[in-house]
Amino acid sequence: MTERDTYIENMLLELDTLNDQLSALEARAAHAHQEVRQACKGELARLRVLSDEALQKWDAMKASGEASWHQWVPDMDRTHDAFFRAFHHLKARL
Repeated sequence: MTERDTYIENMLLELDTLNDQLSALEARAAHAHQEVRQACKGELARLRVLSDEALQKWDAMKASGEASWHQWVPDMDRTHDAFFRAFHHLKARL
């Protein structure tokens, strides 16, 4: 397996894990008190947007060739980190 394939596979695994945890967090928020649910509603929507952005970048990186995939890594890492931080920030609040 090439370095590219390993990176792409690992990033998808991380994104899938975060998305699964996000779904669980949304379920927890649905059972929270009304005030908490309202406060988290916007943050949950923002997390879904970050998730969609990360998956779109992952798709583009996956479609890139062996020679050009490295140019996607910094942007993919930034997007992943933003999603990860926002997720854990909201998780700590619930």
